[in-house]
Amino acid sequence: MAACFFGITDKGKRRDNNEDTFIVQELPGTQLLLACVIDGVGGYNGGEVAAEIARTVILEKFENISEDIIETLRLAVVTANERIQQQRHTDKENAGMACVLTCVIADKKNNRLWYAHVGDTRLYLLRDENLIKISSDHSAVGFLEESGRLSELDAMQHPRRNEIDRALGFEAAIAESDDYIETGESPFLPGDTILLCSDGLSDMIGSGEITAILNSEQSLPTKAKQLIDAANAAGGNDNITAVIVENNKRPKKLQALKPVLVETGKEESASGNKTVVKRLPVGKRINKRGLLICLALFLFAIMIVAFIQRKQLKREGVTVKPGVSKDARLLQLINVVNDSAKSHSLSPGTALVLNEAIQVNKDSFYLNGNGLHLIADTNYKGPAFIISNTAKNIVLDSLVLENFDCGLVIQKSNVIFKNVRFINCKVPVQYAATFSDTSLSGRFKDSIFITTKSLKK
Repeated sequence: MAACFFGITDKGKRRDNNEDTFIVQELPGTQLLLACVIDGVGGYNGGEVAAEIARTVILEKFENISEDIIETLRLAVVTANERIQQQRHTDKENAGMACVLTCVIADKKNNRLWYAHVGDTRLYLLRDENLIKISSDHSAVGFLEESGRLSELDAMQHPRRNEIDRALGFEAAIAESDDYIETGESPFLPGDTILLCSDGLSDMIGSGEITAILNSEQSLPTKAKQLIDAANAAGGNDNITAVIVENNKRPKKLQALKPVLVETGKEESASGNKTVVKRLPVGKRINKRGLLICLALFLFAIMIVAFIQRKQLKREGVTVKPGVSKDARLLQLINVVNDSAKSHSLSPGTALVLNEAIQVNKDSFYLNGNGLHLIADTNYKGPAFIISNTAKNIVLDSLVLENFDCGLVIQKSNVIFKNVRFINCKVPVQYAATFSDTSLSGRFKDSIFITTKSLKK
Protein backbone atom coordinates (compact mmCIF):
# COMPACT_ATOMS: atom_id res chain seq x y z
CA MET A 1 0.00 0.00 0.00
CA ALA A 2 3.04 2.28 0.43
CA ALA A 3 3.06 3.13 -3.27
CA CYS A 4 -0.42 4.64 -3.12
CA PHE A 5 0.25 7.70 -0.92
CA PHE A 6 2.67 10.60 -0.63
CA GLY A 7 2.89 13.90 1.27
CA ILE A 8 5.04 17.02 0.96
CA THR A 9 5.22 20.47 2.57
CA ASP A 10 7.04 23.68 1.62
CA LYS A 11 7.34 27.06 3.37
CA GLY A 12 6.57 28.97 0.15
CA LYS A 13 8.25 32.19 -0.99
CA ARG A 14 6.92 34.75 1.49
CA ARG A 15 7.15 33.03 4.92
CA ASP A 16 10.26 32.62 7.06
CA ASN A 17 9.00 29.45 8.76
CA ASN A 18 6.61 26.63 7.94
CA GLU A 19 3.53 26.37 10.17
CA ASP A 20 2.08 23.49 8.11
CA THR A 21 2.50 19.84 9.00
CA PHE A 22 0.97 16.58 7.76
CA ILE A 23 0.46 12.87 8.42
CA VAL A 24 0.17 10.11 5.86
CA GLN A 25 0.76 6.53 7.00
CA GLU A 26 -0.80 3.10 7.38
CA LEU A 27 -2.31 2.32 10.76
CA PRO A 28 -0.48 -0.71 12.21
CA GLY A 29 -2.54 -3.88 12.47
CA THR A 30 -5.31 -2.54 10.23
CA GLN A 31 -6.12 -2.14 6.54
CA LEU A 32 -6.64 1.60 7.09
CA LEU A 33 -4.59 4.61 6.09
CA LEU A 34 -4.45 7.90 8.01
CA ALA A 35 -3.92 11.16 6.09
CA CYS A 36 -4.03 14.62 7.60
CA VAL A 37 -3.05 18.19 6.67
CA ILE A 38 -2.71 20.70 9.54
CA ASP A 39 -2.15 24.43 9.00
CA GLY A 40 -1.11 26.76 11.83
CA VAL A 41 -3.23 29.90 11.62
CA GLY A 42 -1.20 32.83 10.33
CA GLY A 43 -1.35 36.18 12.10
CA TYR A 44 -1.16 34.54 15.55
CA ASN A 45 2.00 33.59 17.43
CA GLY A 46 2.50 29.87 17.86
CA GLY A 47 0.66 28.59 14.78
CA GLU A 48 3.30 25.91 14.30
CA VAL A 49 3.00 24.95 18.01
CA ALA A 50 -0.78 24.46 17.66
CA ALA A 51 -0.26 22.43 14.48
CA GLU A 52 2.28 20.15 16.17
CA ILE A 53 -0.02 19.63 19.18
CA ALA A 54 -2.84 18.60 16.85
CA ARG A 55 -0.52 16.23 14.96
CA THR A 56 0.66 14.56 18.18
CA VAL A 57 -2.89 14.11 19.52
CA ILE A 58 -4.19 12.62 16.26
CA LEU A 59 -1.37 10.06 16.15
CA GLU A 60 -2.09 9.14 19.78
CA LYS A 61 -5.83 8.72 19.21
CA PHE A 62 -5.31 6.42 16.23
CA GLU A 63 -2.98 4.03 18.01
CA ASN A 64 -6.23 2.23 18.87
CA ILE A 65 -9.17 2.84 16.56
CA SER A 66 -12.76 1.88 17.35
CA GLU A 67 -15.33 0.54 14.91
CA ASP A 68 -16.98 3.98 14.81
CA ILE A 69 -14.35 5.75 12.72
CA ILE A 70 -16.27 9.03 12.48
CA GLU A 71 -16.50 9.20 16.27
CA THR A 72 -12.78 8.44 16.61
CA LEU A 73 -11.99 11.26 14.18
CA ARG A 74 -14.29 13.63 16.03
CA LEU A 75 -12.81 12.72 19.42
CA ALA A 76 -9.28 13.26 18.08
CA VAL A 77 -10.18 16.77 16.88
CA VAL A 78 -11.97 17.64 20.15
CA THR A 79 -8.98 16.43 22.20
CA ALA A 80 -6.56 18.40 20.01
CA ASN A 81 -8.63 21.52 20.60
CA GLU A 82 -8.58 20.92 24.38
CA ARG A 83 -4.78 20.49 24.38
CA ILE A 84 -4.32 23.69 22.37
CA GLN A 85 -6.64 25.54 24.78
CA GLN A 86 -4.56 24.31 27.73
CA GLN A 87 -1.34 25.44 26.06
CA ARG A 88 -2.82 28.86 25.31
CA HIS A 89 -3.47 29.39 29.03
CA THR A 90 0.02 28.32 30.16
CA ASP A 91 2.09 29.84 27.34
CA LYS A 92 1.37 33.56 27.36
CA GLU A 93 3.62 34.26 24.36
CA ASN A 94 1.44 31.96 22.26
CA ALA A 95 -1.90 32.81 23.82
CA GLY A 96 -3.49 33.23 20.38
CA MET A 97 -2.26 29.96 18.84
CA ALA A 98 -4.68 28.08 16.58
CA CYS A 99 -4.71 25.71 13.62
CA VAL A 100 -7.04 24.28 11.00
CA LEU A 101 -7.02 20.72 9.69
CA THR A 102 -8.50 18.09 7.42
CA CYS A 103 -8.12 14.47 8.52
CA VAL A 104 -9.05 11.33 6.55
CA ILE A 105 -9.20 7.60 7.23
CA ALA A 106 -9.16 5.64 3.97
CA ASP A 107 -10.14 1.98 3.63
CA LYS A 108 -8.96 0.92 0.20
CA LYS A 109 -10.04 -2.68 0.67
CA ASN A 110 -13.69 -1.75 1.27
CA ASN A 111 -13.63 1.35 -0.96
CA ARG A 112 -14.65 3.90 1.72
CA LEU A 113 -13.21 6.97 3.37
CA TRP A 114 -14.19 9.03 6.43
CA TYR A 115 -13.11 12.58 7.22
CA ALA A 116 -13.17 15.34 9.84
CA HIS A 117 -12.52 18.95 8.94
CA VAL A 118 -12.25 22.39 10.58
CA GLY A 119 -11.22 25.58 8.77
CA ASP A 120 -9.99 26.17 5.21
CA THR A 121 -7.69 23.25 4.50
CA ARG A 122 -9.33 21.16 1.79
CA LEU A 123 -10.25 17.61 0.79
CA TYR A 124 -10.65 16.95 -2.93
CA LEU A 125 -11.80 13.75 -4.69
CA LEU A 126 -10.69 12.97 -8.25
CA ARG A 127 -12.97 10.47 -9.98
CA ASP A 128 -13.18 9.75 -13.71
CA GLU A 129 -10.80 12.69 -14.31
CA ASN A 130 -13.23 15.10 -12.59
CA LEU A 131 -12.27 16.98 -9.40
CA ILE A 132 -14.83 17.49 -6.60
CA LYS A 133 -14.24 19.50 -3.43
CA ILE A 134 -15.69 17.43 -0.58
CA SER A 135 -14.94 19.66 2.42
CA SER A 136 -16.43 23.13 2.97
CA ASP A 137 -14.33 26.22 3.63
CA HIS A 138 -15.34 27.59 7.03
CA SER A 139 -15.05 31.21 5.95
CA ALA A 140 -17.26 33.97 4.55
CA VAL A 141 -15.50 33.89 1.18
CA GLY A 142 -15.70 30.10 1.06
CA PHE A 143 -19.45 30.22 1.63
CA LEU A 144 -19.90 32.78 -1.17
CA GLU A 145 -17.89 30.60 -3.56
CA GLU A 146 -19.68 27.36 -2.68
CA SER A 147 -23.10 29.03 -3.03
CA GLY A 148 -22.22 30.29 -6.51
CA ARG A 149 -22.08 33.99 -5.59
CA LEU A 150 -18.35 34.19 -6.26
CA SER A 151 -16.40 32.44 -8.99
CA GLU A 152 -13.36 30.40 -8.03
CA LEU A 153 -11.04 33.09 -9.43
CA ASP A 154 -12.88 35.88 -7.59
CA ALA A 155 -12.67 33.90 -4.35
CA MET A 156 -8.93 33.30 -4.81
CA GLN A 157 -8.38 37.05 -5.30
CA HIS A 158 -10.79 38.25 -2.57
CA PRO A 159 -9.15 40.50 0.05
CA ARG A 160 -10.85 38.55 2.90
CA ARG A 161 -9.99 35.07 1.61
CA ASN A 162 -7.69 34.35 4.59
CA GLU A 163 -10.32 35.11 7.22
CA ILE A 164 -11.77 31.94 8.80
CA ASP A 165 -14.76 31.28 11.05
CA ARG A 166 -13.53 28.11 12.76
CA ALA A 167 -10.20 26.76 13.99
CA LEU A 168 -8.84 24.62 16.79
CA GLY A 169 -8.06 27.08 19.57
CA PHE A 170 -10.77 29.62 18.76
CA GLU A 171 -13.41 28.14 21.09
CA ALA A 172 -13.21 25.91 24.13
CA ALA A 173 -16.39 23.80 24.00
CA ILE A 174 -16.50 22.65 20.39
CA ALA A 175 -17.66 19.19 21.52
CA GLU A 176 -21.01 20.73 22.47
CA SER A 177 -21.62 22.04 18.95
CA ASP A 178 -23.14 19.69 16.36
CA ASP A 179 -21.63 21.41 13.33
CA TYR A 180 -18.32 22.96 14.45
CA ILE A 181 -16.45 19.87 13.24
CA GLU A 182 -17.49 18.87 9.72
CA THR A 183 -17.53 15.09 9.37
CA GLY A 184 -18.62 12.73 6.63
CA GLU A 185 -17.87 9.66 4.57
CA SER A 186 -17.64 8.95 0.87
CA PRO A 187 -17.07 6.08 -1.55
CA PHE A 188 -13.36 5.69 -2.36
CA LEU A 189 -13.52 3.57 -5.48
CA PRO A 190 -10.80 1.83 -7.51
CA GLY A 191 -9.18 4.53 -9.64
CA ASP A 192 -10.13 7.37 -7.24
CA THR A 193 -7.56 9.85 -5.92
CA ILE A 194 -7.93 12.17 -2.93
CA LEU A 195 -5.93 15.33 -2.31
CA LEU A 196 -5.63 17.01 1.09
CA CYS A 197 -4.03 20.46 0.96
CA SER A 198 -3.52 23.70 2.87
CA ASP A 199 -4.84 27.02 1.58
CA GLY A 200 -1.31 27.86 0.47
CA LEU A 201 -2.05 25.58 -2.49
CA SER A 202 -5.76 26.23 -3.14
CA ASP A 203 -5.36 30.04 -2.88
CA MET A 204 -2.62 30.01 -5.51
CA ILE A 205 -3.79 27.57 -8.22
CA GLY A 206 -7.30 26.79 -9.43
CA SER A 207 -9.12 23.48 -9.65
CA GLY A 208 -8.41 23.20 -13.38
CA GLU A 209 -4.64 23.19 -12.87
CA ILE A 210 -4.92 20.85 -9.88
CA THR A 211 -7.03 18.46 -11.98
CA ALA A 212 -4.53 18.49 -14.87
CA ILE A 213 -1.64 17.64 -12.55
CA LEU A 214 -3.51 14.84 -10.75
CA ASN A 215 -4.61 13.36 -14.10
CA SER A 216 -1.07 13.33 -15.50
CA GLU A 217 0.79 10.05 -16.02
CA GLN A 218 3.35 10.78 -13.28
CA SER A 219 4.31 9.18 -9.98
CA LEU A 220 2.70 10.50 -6.80
CA PRO A 221 5.92 12.23 -5.62
CA THR A 222 6.19 13.96 -8.99
CA LYS A 223 2.54 15.08 -8.92
CA ALA A 224 2.93 16.42 -5.37
CA LYS A 225 6.11 18.30 -6.31
CA GLN A 226 4.37 19.76 -9.38
CA LEU A 227 1.55 21.06 -7.18
CA ILE A 228 4.06 22.74 -4.85
CA ASP A 229 6.00 24.21 -7.78
CA ALA A 230 2.81 25.55 -9.39
CA ALA A 231 1.76 27.28 -6.14
CA ASN A 232 5.22 28.83 -5.76
CA ALA A 233 5.24 29.92 -9.39
CA ALA A 234 1.92 31.70 -8.76
CA GLY A 235 3.40 33.65 -5.86
CA GLY A 236 3.95 31.21 -2.99
CA ASN A 237 2.28 33.59 -0.54
CA ASP A 238 1.83 30.98 2.21
CA ASN A 239 3.10 27.62 3.39
CA ILE A 240 2.09 24.88 0.97
CA THR A 241 1.20 21.27 1.83
CA ALA A 242 -0.19 18.48 -0.34
CA VAL A 243 -1.03 14.87 0.57
CA ILE A 244 -2.16 12.52 -2.22
CA VAL A 245 -3.75 9.09 -1.71
CA GLU A 246 -4.77 6.76 -4.54
CA ASN A 247 -7.06 3.75 -4.58
CA ASN A 248 -4.91 1.97 -7.13
CA LYS A 249 -6.99 -1.20 -7.29
CA ARG A 250 -8.23 -2.06 -10.76
CA PRO A 251 -11.98 -2.54 -11.27
CA LYS A 252 -12.85 -6.08 -12.27
CA LYS A 253 -13.88 -6.36 -15.91
CA LEU A 254 -15.98 -9.12 -17.41
CA GLN A 255 -14.79 -10.76 -20.61
CA ALA A 256 -17.72 -11.02 -22.98
CA LEU A 257 -18.42 -14.52 -24.28
CA LYS A 258 -18.77 -14.98 -28.02
CA PRO A 259 -19.72 -18.02 -30.10
CA VAL A 260 -17.04 -19.79 -32.17
CA LEU A 261 -17.75 -21.73 -35.36
CA VAL A 262 -16.37 -25.27 -35.54
CA GLU A 263 -13.88 -26.27 -38.23
CA THR A 264 -15.86 -28.40 -40.62
CA GLY A 265 -13.86 -28.66 -43.79
CA LYS A 266 -10.63 -27.96 -45.68
CA GLU A 267 -9.77 -26.37 -49.00
CA GLU A 268 -6.63 -26.70 -51.06
CA SER A 269 -4.96 -23.54 -52.37
CA ALA A 270 -3.50 -23.22 -55.87
CA SER A 271 -0.02 -23.74 -54.48
CA GLY A 272 -1.04 -27.08 -53.00
CA ASN A 273 -0.84 -25.93 -49.40
CA LYS A 274 -3.77 -26.90 -47.27
CA THR A 275 -5.69 -24.09 -45.59
CA VAL A 276 -8.28 -24.63 -42.86
CA VAL A 277 -11.59 -22.96 -43.67
CA LYS A 278 -14.21 -22.30 -40.98
CA ARG A 279 -17.56 -22.90 -42.69
CA LEU A 280 -20.80 -24.75 -42.35
CA PRO A 281 -21.51 -27.73 -44.57
CA VAL A 282 -23.47 -27.03 -47.76
CA GLY A 283 -27.18 -27.54 -47.27
CA LYS A 284 -26.89 -26.83 -43.53
CA ARG A 285 -26.11 -23.10 -43.60
CA ILE A 286 -28.67 -22.46 -40.84
CA ASN A 287 -28.21 -24.68 -37.81
CA LYS A 288 -31.16 -23.89 -35.56
CA ARG A 289 -29.76 -25.73 -32.58
CA GLY A 290 -26.39 -23.99 -32.82
CA LEU A 291 -28.11 -20.63 -33.28
CA LEU A 292 -30.19 -21.15 -30.14
CA ILE A 293 -27.09 -22.12 -28.14
CA CYS A 294 -25.25 -19.00 -29.33
CA LEU A 295 -28.24 -16.83 -28.52
CA ALA A 296 -28.52 -18.36 -25.04
CA LEU A 297 -24.82 -17.74 -24.39
CA PHE A 298 -25.18 -14.15 -25.56
CA LEU A 299 -28.19 -13.49 -23.30
CA PHE A 300 -26.38 -15.13 -20.39
CA ALA A 301 -23.39 -12.82 -20.92
CA ILE A 302 -25.72 -9.77 -20.93
CA MET A 303 -27.28 -10.91 -17.65
CA ILE A 304 -23.85 -11.30 -16.04
CA VAL A 305 -22.77 -7.82 -17.19
CA ALA A 306 -26.03 -6.30 -15.90
CA PHE A 307 -25.61 -8.06 -12.55
CA ILE A 308 -22.05 -6.80 -12.14
CA GLN A 309 -23.05 -3.25 -13.10
CA ARG A 310 -25.92 -3.32 -10.59
CA LYS A 311 -23.54 -4.54 -7.85
CA GLN A 312 -21.11 -1.75 -8.75
CA LEU A 313 -23.84 0.90 -8.62
CA LYS A 314 -25.08 -0.41 -5.27
CA ARG A 315 -21.54 -0.27 -3.92
CA GLU A 316 -21.32 3.39 -5.02
CA GLY A 317 -24.57 4.26 -3.25
CA VAL A 318 -26.70 4.55 -6.42
CA THR A 319 -30.15 2.93 -6.44
CA VAL A 320 -31.53 1.78 -9.80
CA LYS A 321 -35.08 0.53 -10.14
CA PRO A 322 -35.59 -2.72 -12.10
CA GLY A 323 -36.26 -2.14 -15.75
CA VAL A 324 -35.01 1.49 -15.69
CA SER A 325 -32.04 2.42 -17.88
CA LYS A 326 -30.06 5.52 -16.94
CA ASP A 327 -27.54 7.66 -18.78
CA ALA A 328 -24.02 7.45 -17.28
CA ARG A 329 -24.09 11.20 -16.61
CA LEU A 330 -27.36 10.81 -14.70
CA LEU A 331 -25.93 7.95 -12.64
CA GLN A 332 -22.93 10.12 -11.78
CA LEU A 333 -25.25 12.99 -10.74
CA ILE A 334 -27.34 10.69 -8.52
CA ASN A 335 -24.15 9.33 -6.95
CA VAL A 336 -22.83 12.82 -6.19
CA VAL A 337 -26.19 13.91 -4.74
CA ASN A 338 -26.07 10.88 -2.41
CA ASP A 339 -22.48 11.31 -1.20
CA SER A 340 -20.82 14.18 0.66
CA ALA A 341 -19.77 16.31 -2.34
CA LYS A 342 -20.69 19.99 -2.12
CA SER A 343 -20.73 20.72 -5.85
CA HIS A 344 -20.97 19.02 -9.23
CA SER A 345 -20.70 20.08 -12.87
CA LEU A 346 -22.61 18.20 -15.56
CA SER A 347 -20.86 17.69 -18.87
CA PRO A 348 -22.55 19.57 -21.73
CA GLY A 349 -24.73 17.36 -23.90
CA THR A 350 -28.06 17.04 -25.64
CA ALA A 351 -30.33 15.92 -22.81
CA LEU A 352 -30.91 13.65 -19.83
CA VAL A 353 -34.29 11.92 -19.51
CA LEU A 354 -35.72 11.59 -15.99
CA ASN A 355 -38.31 9.06 -14.90
CA GLU A 356 -37.99 9.76 -11.18
CA ALA A 357 -37.20 12.77 -9.00
CA ILE A 358 -33.66 13.61 -7.90
CA GLN A 359 -33.81 14.06 -4.12
CA VAL A 360 -31.46 16.71 -2.67
CA ASN A 361 -31.07 16.32 1.11
CA LYS A 362 -27.74 18.10 1.59
CA ASP A 363 -27.06 21.12 3.74
CA SER A 364 -25.55 22.94 0.75
CA PHE A 365 -24.98 21.92 -2.87
CA TYR A 366 -24.00 23.74 -6.08
CA LEU A 367 -25.05 22.12 -9.37
CA ASN A 368 -23.68 23.57 -12.60
CA GLY A 369 -25.65 22.12 -15.50
CA ASN A 370 -23.57 23.76 -18.27
CA GLY A 371 -26.78 24.30 -20.28
CA LEU A 372 -27.86 20.65 -20.17
CA HIS A 373 -31.56 19.82 -20.75
CA LEU A 374 -33.36 17.65 -18.20
CA ILE A 375 -36.45 16.22 -19.92
CA ALA A 376 -39.33 14.33 -18.32
CA ASP A 377 -39.93 10.81 -19.59
CA THR A 378 -43.18 10.42 -21.53
CA ASN A 379 -44.98 8.61 -18.69
CA TYR A 380 -43.35 10.48 -15.81
CA LYS A 381 -45.58 12.96 -13.96
CA GLY A 382 -43.35 13.94 -11.03
CA PRO A 383 -40.81 16.75 -10.50
CA ALA A 384 -37.20 16.92 -11.66
CA PHE A 385 -35.93 17.81 -8.18
CA ILE A 386 -37.26 17.53 -4.64
CA ILE A 387 -35.34 19.82 -2.27
CA SER A 388 -35.45 18.79 1.39
CA ASN A 389 -36.57 21.30 4.01
CA THR A 390 -33.30 20.56 5.86
CA ALA A 391 -31.29 22.08 3.01
CA LYS A 392 -29.92 25.55 3.72
CA ASN A 393 -28.38 26.67 0.46
CA ILE A 394 -28.89 24.92 -2.89
CA VAL A 395 -27.70 26.57 -6.11
CA LEU A 396 -28.95 25.42 -9.54
CA ASP A 397 -26.97 26.99 -12.39
CA SER A 398 -27.40 26.83 -16.20
CA LEU A 399 -30.09 24.12 -16.42
CA VAL A 400 -33.07 23.66 -18.72
CA LEU A 401 -36.09 21.73 -17.36
CA GLU A 402 -38.52 20.55 -20.02
CA ASN A 403 -41.93 18.81 -20.15
CA PHE A 404 -42.32 18.37 -16.38
CA ASP A 405 -45.71 18.69 -14.72
CA CYS A 406 -43.72 20.26 -11.88
CA GLY A 407 -40.12 21.40 -12.25
CA LEU A 408 -39.08 21.52 -8.59
CA VAL A 409 -40.69 20.82 -5.24
CA ILE A 410 -39.20 22.95 -2.46
CA GLN A 411 -40.30 23.51 1.12
CA LYS A 412 -38.72 26.88 1.87
CA SER A 413 -36.67 29.60 0.20
CA ASN A 414 -33.47 27.57 0.16
CA VAL A 415 -32.81 27.47 -3.60
CA ILE A 416 -30.90 30.02 -5.69
CA PHE A 417 -31.61 29.92 -9.44
CA LYS A 418 -28.97 31.07 -11.94
CA ASN A 419 -29.89 30.88 -15.64
CA VAL A 420 -32.50 28.13 -15.13
CA ARG A 421 -35.10 27.82 -17.90
CA PHE A 422 -38.46 26.05 -17.69
CA ILE A 423 -39.91 24.83 -21.02
CA ASN A 424 -43.43 23.40 -21.16
CA CYS A 425 -43.54 22.95 -17.38
CA LYS A 426 -47.07 23.34 -16.00
CA VAL A 427 -45.72 24.40 -12.58
CA PRO A 428 -42.07 25.51 -12.61
CA VAL A 429 -41.67 25.61 -8.79
CA GLN A 430 -44.08 24.12 -6.26
CA TYR A 431 -43.89 24.91 -2.55
CA ALA A 432 -44.79 21.98 -0.30
CA ALA A 433 -45.88 22.66 3.27
CA THR A 434 -44.92 20.10 5.92
CA PHE A 435 -46.61 20.06 9.32
CA SER A 436 -46.01 17.65 12.19
CA ASP A 437 -48.69 16.91 14.81
CA THR A 438 -50.50 20.12 13.92
CA SER A 439 -54.18 20.95 13.56
CA LEU A 440 -54.93 23.47 10.81
CA SER A 441 -57.94 25.49 9.71
CA GLY A 442 -58.46 28.49 7.48
CA ARG A 443 -56.80 29.65 4.27
CA PHE A 444 -53.12 29.92 3.51
CA LYS A 445 -51.66 33.00 1.88
CA ASP A 446 -48.82 32.99 -0.58
CA SER A 447 -46.87 35.22 1.77
CA ILE A 448 -46.46 32.34 4.19
CA PHE A 449 -43.97 30.89 1.71
CA ILE A 450 -42.74 33.85 -0.32
CA THR A 451 -42.01 37.35 0.90
CA THR A 452 -41.14 40.36 -1.19
CA LYS A 453 -37.70 40.35 0.38
CA SER A 454 -37.01 36.84 -0.94
CA LEU A 455 -37.90 37.72 -4.53
CA LYS A 456 -34.95 38.41 -6.80
CA LYS A 457 -35.15 40.61 -9.88
